[in-house]
Amino acid sequence: MEKEFQAGTHEGVAEMECPACGGSMHFDPVSGKMVCDYCGTAVEIESKPGAAAGGKTGATDAVGAVTGATAAGATAAAGTATTGGKTESAAAGGKAEDKDAGGEVSGFDFASLNDQAVDLNAENLPIYLCKSCGAELIAPPQQISMTCPYCNSNIVLTQKISGKLRPNGIIPFKIDKKALPDAMNRYYKGKVLLPKKFFSESTMGKVTGVYVPFWIFNGNVSGNLSFHGDTTERHRQGDYEVVTTSTYSLDRAVSMAFENVPVDASGRIDDVLMDSLEPFDMREVKEFDMRYLAGYTSERFDEAKNTIEERAKNRMFTTAGNAVLPHVGAGYSNVRRAGGKLKAELNAKYILLPVYMFSIAFGGQKYEFSVNGQTGRVVGNLPIDKGVCTEFFIKRALTVAAGIVLFFISKYLLGW
Repeated sequence: MEKEFQAGTHEGVAEMECPACGGSMHFDPVSGKMVCDYCGTAVEIESKPGAAAGGKTGATDAVGAVTGATAAGATAAAGTATTGGKTESAAAGGKAEDKDAGGEVSGFDFASLNDQAVDLNAENLPIYLCKSCGAELIAPPQQISMTCPYCNSNIVLTQKISGKLRPNGIIPFKIDKKALPDAMNRYYKGKVLLPKKFFSESTMGKVTGVYVPFWIFNGNVSGNLSFHGDTTERHRQGDYEVVTTSTYSLDRAVSMAFENVPVDASGRIDDVLMDSLEPFDMREVKEFDMRYLAGYTSERFDEAKNTIEERAKNRMFTTAGNAVLPHVGAGYSNVRRAGGKLKAELNAKYILLPVYMFSIAFGGQKYEFSVNGQTGRVVGNLPIDKGVCTEFFIKRALTVAAGIVLFFISKYLLGW
């Protein structure tokens, strides 16, 4: 059951207590239940599907209008856009070249919410009391759940997830922490440039399960894009071949809809790393329930409105340009972007997504890794053995050279 009380600073705190023995409970990703850390009692979490995200593959019209022709039947879902049979993912990273011609973000007032962020100065941080042992705990302003370092009680800071700060939904952890070594072994498979002693001398550090805050965007992108394309003609003129290249300006109207484009809202976590963990299956979004946070660290958004909005628009603008490009390029060569303006009308939902974070120590260095807590996708950097690397490429070069020599010997012997 949940037991709520007020800390000394009137901040709401909730501890997840076992109804059988009073011990601390945590969310178990394998069973999908609350499980007692001490007696093993399991309690169901009755949660409705979240209304925050419409599903991974819900079809929404995304049409790239091409001067006099339309890329009909195109769809965009889960951050993807399909035009003319070619699928383009919502591009992560990179700065879109389009200037936003207007458009508003609706659904959440980002600026108003971010004004409620707690000052990072230590003297202004509120103190939370652990009911189980009475310890005074200080949490960063973006942290919304924690484990007491003294008695291991799982605590949720309820005031940070109530009212306007309450998330629209959550995707609970689906991959158990105990399964991570096997996931890492699968990730290592085929990595032939790893140092030979890596498997025997590397050490996996503490694994932390984190619910990372994301804004999940739906919206429409429209406007016009300009391209330059070339045509080439060749003809003989005496002893010479004359090549004539003509350059044309190509203008295209764009109208495209997007669903479930995720943008992480934590300034502490690397954006590129979070983009690399995609996709998340938005069909598994559940109504937010603080019990899913028990036993995990979780954070509240701390990125400014403009930063989040621009990242979402950049991803959509880049995808829209890539989706239109194949239609523009028909009959032309060397097609390149020349400008244009796009606008975006967006709305966003605040969703917590599951991520495991840990480091692997080897050779005096630490290599950071993250794992998608829903799909098991692993992202990180691995060490490379320079000697193994050199040996690998020499062997490949010799194999290629031997193949070429064999080809010419066969050609000679066969009289080709």
